[in-house]
Amino acid sequence: MDQLLATDPSWVGGHRLVARLGAGGMGVVYLARSPHGAWVALKVIRSEYAEDPDFLARFRRETELATRLSSRWTVPVLTADADARSPWLATAYVPGLPLSEALALHGPWPVPQVRTLAAALAAALDDVHRAGLVHRDVKPANVLLAADGPRLIDFGIALAVGATALTADGSVIGSPGYLSPEQARGTTVGPAGDVFSLGCVLVHSLTGRPPFGAGGAAAVLYRTVHEEPDLAGLPRELDAALRACLAKSADERPTVARLRDLFGSFDSRSWLPGGLPAVVAERAGRVLDLPVPEPTELSAAVADPPPATSRRRLIAASAALGVGALGGGTAWWQWGRPRTGSGAGKRTLPTRVIGLLGDRSNEAVRSQERGAGIAVAEHNGRADRPFDLALRAVDDRGTAAGSAAGAAGLAADPDVHAVIGAGSNEAVPAAVPVCTKAGLCLLVTRADSTRLNVVHTTSTLVLRATRTAGPGAVLRYLNRVVHPQRTAVVYDLADEEESLPTVQIVTVHGHLDGRVDVLEVAAGDGFGAAARDIAAHPDDVVLFAGATPSRAAACAAALKAAGHRGVRVADEHVLSAAFLRAGEGWWISTGYADAADPRLRAFTAAYRARHGGVPGPWAAEAYDAVRFAAHGLAAPGGDGRRESLRAELLRAPWQGITRRFSYESQSQYLETTPDGGWFLYHVEGGRARFVARQDAIGRST
Repeated sequence: MDQLLATDPSWVGGHRLVARLGAGGMGVVYLARSPHGAWVALKVIRSEYAEDPDFLARFRRETELATRLSSRWTVPVLTADADARSPWLATAYVPGLPLSEALALHGPWPVPQVRTLAAALAAALDDVHRAGLVHRDVKPANVLLAADGPRLIDFGIALAVGATALTADGSVIGSPGYLSPEQARGTTVGPAGDVFSLGCVLVHSLTGRPPFGAGGAAAVLYRTVHEEPDLAGLPRELDAALRACLAKSADERPTVARLRDLFGSFDSRSWLPGGLPAVVAERAGRVLDLPVPEPTELSAAVADPPPATSRRRLIAASAALGVGALGGGTAWWQWGRPRTGSGAGKRTLPTRVIGLLGDRSNEAVRSQERGAGIAVAEHNGRADRPFDLALRAVDDRGTAAGSAAGAAGLAADPDVHAVIGAGSNEAVPAAVPVCTKAGLCLLVTRADSTRLNVVHTTSTLVLRATRTAGPGAVLRYLNRVVHPQRTAVVYDLADEEESLPTVQIVTVHGHLDGRVDVLEVAAGDGFGAAARDIAAHPDDVVLFAGATPSRAAACAAALKAAGHRGVRVADEHVLSAAFLRAGEGWWISTGYADAADPRLRAFTAAYRARHGGVPGPWAAEAYDAVRFAAHGLAAPGGDGRRESLRAELLRAPWQGITRRFSYESQSQYLETTPDGGWFLYHVEGGRARFVARQDAIGRST
């Protein structure tokens, strides 16, 4: 339990917030007083989910089902509001100790106490499933130990039986180490998944360790899918039942009704192991002594409804944050100015402004400005154009604050119909909520961050293939050309969250042929030990899963020193001067095309004529972004409003010079087609040389 932050509200739906109970990917849980004075646990869902109508419909349905759930062993949902700016739900607050904390403090439980714990949790799941719900996140942290028995809590990612999953297939919801193999694969989850998770919880309670071990999430998920659980030390009387719960196939697991027969009924006499009753009682007593806090800064700031924000105020706010929204940080392309006809018969065309947001001291952003400018000039040179285009480049200084302020300045201008997010992983995500609130379509060309994985709930479209789908070009190269027998994946835990999708793609989802072994390298460690292990099989393939160039360079140097001779691959995020010096011979998968790509021939000629050189990385992608936006704005039957642009862009595939833009109907992610926008490079002589686009690999390499 923690104090409220200055950014937390003081009130939600008439409930007075008192403290923080926890936070996760879906939102924040607060301890609060209801309008009637009762203690409640109030979960506030992250605001971006409020933009997803499918999520809101599911949230309403599931909270309605949960309010009907009546079980001694669950915590009832008291009220909820799916229409709030940030949807929320309130459950009864039960003071107690999470099972995860109890195991960490006091170790494994004796068999009699685990059996009675199992009886209560099986009864809880039976009631949950009878109510038409699947919990999907049964783990020790979601089992609350109260004085009168356990409670299964947190239905924040629960799913109504038979409903569409919260995320598309290929995504993983739940907690690694306790979720089922079908969850790890990102496929449909039913009641049997909860049985598997219950088995993991009970094994952990008996042995003091999770059955699929510890470590990085990717390694745990891989063991869950492909390896047998560690059940050493299980007592004989519970061994058979728990082994059945942990069957890889959902069809082979017992039902919760069968488990209730096996575990018997809850025994309230001394159900907690020695030492825990006093801890639970002490934890419950803390709530009684809590003072009501002063209003948070956020609540004080919005005590009165704020006045409508004018364009002038937004621009002033941008300037205060160091971003010249209309001044020195803004560049108007000469060929992008409105074209007003003169004389009889001349028509005046409306102007659609496209913003470009990024750090203008960065060469990749400057390259995108030039590429986007060529698209604007080409559009304005067409006699049949329905409108003129203008390009406005805003400098975000490469920071999140600058990105948010720059996006606000662009959004304040009604002539701005789209924004190209040309910046970095650090900056671009901060522009997403600003553009979403304004109904302004944000087109992301370069950033590749896990923080952009939920943009299907916003007004944003990611125009590039991402690590969520894996480093496509090198995977195709390995499978089509190299045919590896064994690949060692060096998983750099310094970039654990950002690199996890790549590791999942080649392990859990099996997108790489042959045997795959994962070697985890801790954030503070070097790569010498891993390189020596790999060098025991010097001709094996190595895939570096990391995103820090200096770490990649160190890995490359360690492999060379250890005598590794096999193929080595990575993705674009490792590229730097240091890596190019150390990584001779590596194969790299990128999301940007190269001037040597035949499909860029006309663009390259136009770029050379205007700027006197070949286009750099991401220039062609920005050129496509402008053309894609213009295509959507001019769509037949469209209303031309910026709020409608994203829907028009999703309506049908569009072919650019870099890739085919086609989006999956449910997830709204860029489809991973053969022409999905991956490009293969080879490090030679201290530079990355273009080899082929993804769909040509195996034919020309």
